Amino acid sequence: MSLRSTALLGLALTAWLFPGGVRAQSTIFVTRHEDRGSAEPDPSLTAKGFCQAQALADLLADAHITHIYTTNLRRTQQTAAPTAERSHVAPVVVAQEDLEGLIAKIRATARPGESTLVVGHRGTVPRIVKALSGQDIAPLGSSEYTRLIAVTLFPDGHASVVTLRQGGKCAP
Repeated sequence: MSLRSTALLGLALTAWLFPGGVRAQSTIFVTRHEDRGSAEPDPSLTAKGFCQAQALADLLADAHITHIYTTNLRRTQQTAAPTAERSHVAPVVVAQEDLEGLIAKIRATARPGESTLVVGHRGTVPRIVKALSGQDIAPLGSSEYTRLIAVTLFPDGHASVVTLRQGGKCAP
């Protein structure tokens, strides 16, 4: 079963478990930037990273992305670019250190039936998920670039967290 099919199966299961309530929820996709080069302090994505960014856009093509947030670093903006182009959404850049401001912006723009993409960093992805859902996720490894966390926010204040893997068939 493909990753896209698995994601759609998850959405169908949610609709079955919560009939009538699916449209009342908002989904926040949180991911780390894709594979990056080694040039510091602000490396660009590698060829593999650009491929992964395109695979992310393909995966989220039908997710109804209406808001995108990145940090001020090039690699997060490059990761979000294909999804932004496909969704016709201008990414909002938030300083990497401003986690509280980011969470406030996400909550202020989350709308029922819409989705948001947040592209962060290895250290910020677990903190963003925790701030949105109250749930902990495993730390990301230093070479882990394809974990995609789907946080579903329900009107009653509850949240669910689902971990997906994306990346397509990107060569090393």
